[in-house]
Amino acid sequence: MTRIESVPSQAARPNFGTGARQLFPLAAGITYLNHGGYGLCSRPVMEAAEALRRHVEANPTLFLREELPLRLRQTAGILAAHLNAKGEDMVFTGNASDAINAVLRSFVLMPGDEVVTTSHAYGAVRRTLEFVTERAGARLVYADLPYPIADKNQALDALQRALSARTRLAVLDHVTSQTAIRLPLGRMVATCAERGIKVMIDGAHGPGQVPVDLGALEELGVHYYIGSGHKWLGTPRGTGFLWTAQRRQAGLRPTIISHFIDDGYTAAFDWPGTRDFTPWLCLPEALAFRARFTEPAIDSYCRSLAMEGAGILAEAWGVKRMVPNAMMGFMTSVPFPIAGKRSAQQAEAVWRAFRDRGLEPAVHVFEGRVLVRASAFVYSTLADFEALAAAGKEILAG
Repeated sequence: MTRIESVPSQAARPNFGTGARQLFPLAAGITYLNHGGYGLCSRPVMEAAEALRRHVEANPTLFLREELPLRLRQTAGILAAHLNAKGEDMVFTGNASDAINAVLRSFVLMPGDEVVTTSHAYGAVRRTLEFVTERAGARLVYADLPYPIADKNQALDALQRALSARTRLAVLDHVTSQTAIRLPLGRMVATCAERGIKVMIDGAHGPGQVPVDLGALEELGVHYYIGSGHKWLGTPRGTGFLWTAQRRQAGLRPTIISHFIDDGYTAAFDWPGTRDFTPWLCLPEALAFRARFTEPAIDSYCRSLAMEGAGILAEAWGVKRMVPNAMMGFMTSVPFPIAGKRSAQQAEAVWRAFRDRGLEPAVHVFEGRVLVRASAFVYSTLADFEALAAAGKEILAG
């Protein structure tokens, strides 16, 4: 198994921007600005994944019966250490939606109970919350976050207004998906904990984009944290994970019920049945790849680029920025000022117009606006945002 070596010297670090692009298998002529959508696997991690698959196929029985249990727990320990947690509290799932379903479908709700999330919650999370609350006769309540949002206090105020004596669970984003807002988790979690409310964090856009300290979050009162390895951390797709506070593990069950469902938290999740486990096992290699750049350097480069890029897009399209710098990660969502009714079909047309020009941002409709979301990662440059801005002006003119 790959070990994460000590942080390399400055001289050994790869260059950011165009120098790093060669480390990713992007097609020529594509300006890729949707890292937050599906991630992007680097060449070293892809090579490690292929080597691991070949190793598995050399003797699948030996690997799955003898090697896999140890490797999974080793990998869980490496990921947990990266996030300041314990390996025995960390399990893997197929993706973040899988982990969220495991938590919500294990959580006991009674008629009249309330679950609170925000109006910026991801669509798949909304659908799951609607399902579990309707089935239990409970109520789903939305904390109505303003958009544009001016500061962290507005997020906290919205949450406080939504909580009640009947609230049993709060589901909060670390970074919202469509609107790219980094929520003030510390204050929001503390507010829930003061009222005895359980907290689950949807961290699909957290690890790898913003610092994650699960030890600190647990002390504040977080019970569940869901993350993706294939977004910002850089594993192959199909890597979700779930951290659960020990006091909440006994009643938690995975979405796939298999042989070891009664053998404890980690055993129940570690064997969902036969599948390709290599995306999970590539997490150490993905973290080692990031260590070549160093975490502080990644954070500084990508956040600065996203903030500057947001200004370029807003100025070019004649709109106001929706999120202050203090609430940003590596993404920005900027309104695209098209005329007429804003619909999913219109957003699709805008996305295709960008793609026809060799650009790949995310485009979606949110609260009556068409938003263009652009991500910054180690291979991104300011020229990428400038190209997106210019193409947007051309589309608007047409």
